[in-house]
Parts: sequence; C-alpha cells; structure tokens
Amino acid sequence: MHTSPHPRTHRHPILLGLLEALRIDLIAVPAAFVVATVFWIIGLGSQLPYSIIPEWAFALWGVAHGLSVSTIGFDFSLAPSLVTLGIWFFFAAGAKRLVASITEEESADADIVDAAGWKQVGIALATYVLAYAVPMVSLTLLLGEGSPTPLGFLRIGLLLLSASAAGFLWVRGVDDIPRLRDLDSEVWAAGAHLVKRLLWGSAFLAVLVIAAGIVLRWSELSESLQVYSSPLSAGVGLLVIQILFAPGILFATLSWIAGAGVSVGVGGSSSVFHTATGPVPHVPVLQLLVGDYPAWTAAAPVLLVLLGVLSVILGRDHARQVMGASWAGLATAAVKLFVVLQVLAVFARGAMGPLGLSAFGPSPLTSALVITLWVAVGMAVGLLLTRLSDMQAASGFSGDRDDFDDDEEPFGHIAEERRTDYSDED
Repeated sequence: MHTSPHPRTHRHPILLGLLEALRIDLIAVPAAFVVATVFWIIGLGSQLPYSIIPEWAFALWGVAHGLSVSTIGFDFSLAPSLVTLGIWFFFAAGAKRLVASITEEESADADIVDAAGWKQVGIALATYVLAYAVPMVSLTLLLGEGSPTPLGFLRIGLLLLSASAAGFLWVRGVDDIPRLRDLDSEVWAAGAHLVKRLLWGSAFLAVLVIAAGIVLRWSELSESLQVYSSPLSAGVGLLVIQILFAPGILFATLSWIAGAGVSVGVGGSSSVFHTATGPVPHVPVLQLLVGDYPAWTAAAPVLLVLLGVLSVILGRDHARQVMGASWAGLATAAVKLFVVLQVLAVFARGAMGPLGLSAFGPSPLTSALVITLWVAVGMAVGLLLTRLSDMQAASGFSGDRDDFDDDEEPFGHIAEERRTDYSDED
C-alpha cells in the first residue's frame, strides 16, 4: 500500500523576515533598558524621574545604529562602534538564516525556478530590514529625542544593507550575482584571503601605534587623569568607554598614521604631520591627539606600506595564490578594503557632547581613500617582490639542473612530463 507524501509547508518570506526582526528586537531593546537603568542608578538617579529611563534606552538603541540624539543638553552622534559591530553580526546572522531557509526550500522543490527564488529572498530581506528599521527609527525619534539627520539615515542604511549582503554572500556566494559571477573564482578567493590579512594587520598596527603613543606620552597622560577626584576609578571607567568605541578608535589611528588626520572639534585636525592645538577632554586616547611628537614619527605612513607588503609575501602558499591572481586579485582586495574602511569612517565620526567632541573623528570622504592608497602601494611592491623571487628561484633550479642525477630529479612529475615530451618529438 502506497501512501502519498505529506505536503511541504513553506512559511511566507514576509513572515520569515518579521520573525527574524522580532528576534533581534527581543535582544536589543531589553539590553538598552538594562544599560539605561544602570546609568540612572549610578548617575543622577536621585535627581531624575523614572521616565528618563525609556528615553535613554531608545536613545541608546538609536545611537548604536548611528542616529543623532540630544539628551540633558548633550549631543550624541558618535556610535559606540563595538556595540554597533555586535548588532551588525546579529543582523548578518539573521539574514544568513533567512537566505539559507529559502535556499533549502528551492533545492527541495524542483518547481521553484531561479527567478522565483530571487524574488523570495528579496522579499524576505526587505521585510527583515523594514520590520527592524522602522520601529527603531520611530521610537528613537519620538521617545529618544533623536534628530533626523542625513548622516544618521546613511549610517542605518549602510549598517543594515551591508549586513544583509554579507548574510546573502555567506550562503549563496557571488555566483548568483550577475556582475560578479563572471569574476574568476581564484581571483575572488585570493582577494578575500588578502583583505582578511589586511584588516587583522591594520587592527594590530593601530594597537601598536596607540601603545607607542602611550609610552611616549605617559607622563602627560598621567597628569591629565589627576583632574578627577579618583584617578584610579576614572581610569577604569574611561578604559571601559574606550573599549566600547574601539573599532572607531582603531580606524581613527589608521587615519592619523596615513596623514589624513582626525578632527578634534575647535582644535582643528591632528595627524602624524601636525597636531591639534585646542583643548580636548581628559580621555587618554584623545590626549594622544594633542601635543608634540618626535620628528621621526612623520615616517609613520611607511608602516601602512609595510603592512601591504607583508600581507602579500608572508606565507609561501598565500604568496603564490596572490601571484596567481595577479593584479586583478590585488584590485579585488583593495576595493573590498576600501568598502570596509569607508563604512568604518562613516561610523567613526560624530559628536559626543561639548568641549572638543562636538565634531570629532576622521574625515569620511578622504580617510578611507588615503589609507587604501598607502596599503595598495605596499601590496603592489609585495607582488613585484614575489614575482622577482619566483623568477630567481626558477633560474636557480635551471642553473643547478646538471647537478642532479636522473633518479634525483627535483619536482619529479614535472621532469617526467618533460622527458615524455622530448621522446615524442624524437
């Protein structure tokens, strides 16, 4: 007796998008209320009403996505970039689940054609973005004292759209994208591996430069903390705050190294070639932007060139992969690096209250471009060095060829193929 298979039930893409948006809301909103409540307790709880807690909560929710808010007379538009990065990963993971579930349904149902699959993915991701962004923006503007600025909306768009694109690429890759499907897979893979090295190397370089600045300016930084009633407690609290802004601080450090500079409010711009003149708040990482440095620090852009060189040549297999991808691979890595740095640049600039932070951060128009250009020069030098090394190795093997017996032929299978070709010619 044959039984008919159970009919497959598919959730509508709109429902899938709504569920994923609700999942992030259930994490982000309670977390914002917890942080706002802690601020109310340890800060001005005895002087402010309970109603300030939801205002702060929705303000924090919006600021973490790049919106501008005003509360208690302070303007905030500088996103806590470590929190923003965490939200980005949450959103990208949700997009990945959406695309994966629809892709599984496509593979299980042969009647679904490619066009219909693309349509379902688009509907699900669009619902996901709108169902999350619209309530968040509305509550921030209405209850969190948010301001509808063009830069804030640009940040939200970059955050949600880039995370959705990342979730799509994790599942389906570039083969389903019309313009990118023609790109050689080896070139794309080489560029992906290279840009990962560049990003990790950039973070490591920025940390080293900050550490060197702290060593060079240790006495001045110690004096700046003495203005607080409890320097030790202030140092711990400021350390926590600086960790929350770590990705933006690291990018600002790269901009300082590259010479593009970092704006410090009324104090002007500070870079490796010149320092700001105005006062800044007594925060260690900001104190590093003012004051004099030794003349030899003007050579700091060479560090970015060296980063590009080392990212290409370190590791024999990796170097050969980059050499095989040639200039197209370097161009792919440079474009990816620029896109990531440009997004960081947009989130690394803004206001965080008065006194030197009303306009703080690297320029979103030039910083990413200048950093990418310095690194690209290093990558080009690294590729040339790899090619020269490979040519010298090849000439060395051909010159020493007579020193090997037939039984000791290096690269055995290549030698056998050559002997076979010669025998065929005879």
